[in-house]
Amino acid sequence: MRIPAFLFASFVILTGSPSSTSAQQAAEPSDATAPASRAKTCGESFSRSPTEEFNRKCIALAGPLAAMRGEVLVIRMDNGIRKTFDNKNSDGASVSAFGYGLADFYPETHIFVVCDYGPDNGRSLAIDGRTGRQLDFGYTFPQFSPDGNWVLTIEYRGEDETDSNFAILDIRGKKPLTVWQSQTSKARLPAKADFVAWDDNKTTRLASPSQKPLFLIQTSDGSWSVSKTAN
Repeated sequence: MRIPAFLFASFVILTGSPSSTSAQQAAEPSDATAPASRAKTCGESFSRSPTEEFNRKCIALAGPLAAMRGEVLVIRMDNGIRKTFDNKNSDGASVSAFGYGLADFYPETHIFVVCDYGPDNGRSLAIDGRTGRQLDFGYTFPQFSPDGNWVLTIEYRGEDETDSNFAILDIRGKKPLTVWQSQTSKARLPAKADFVAWDDNKTTRLASPSQKPLFLIQTSDGSWSVSKTAN
């Protein structure tokens, strides 16, 4: 199973102490521009390469809500309870890769995305700091809407990433509900489409190989569809 290209392309295997090691993610800086009315996420603010530097910057953006204590990632819920992710229990760190890091933080909704980075893949877990709710996204990386109610996930497949599966999930219920998938959609996405940004709570912007933007839009009846325009 391939991992999102914007997250993982190459890693520098870690040796010795965490402070003297480096892991790299081959990815370009985000093209997303966060609306002026809300604070930018880590993914919107920083290049994702290298991983160690991105993790440090993302933790700094979260301020007192996140910290690295040696090899332990600590995040703090709004009620003061702390959740810890110890690299002693990390699959990635067990094979000398980066291990646990803060892969994204949403200042407006206090959603943390924790990733257990491996040598060429990683597992993502999202934690809602307001409620403590955890959602395991496995080997897909979640992109939350500004209000935190919707998630776009991409599962990259094939060596040339031409068989990728995009999905929109409604996470307002007890369990995430898939409300749209590219592989079953009547309007198919072009090969190698990629995520750019959530423009608002009902519009996701994608990039196509032709560099012309595409949009996933929630229509008036609540369903989602592919469009060449934002309106």
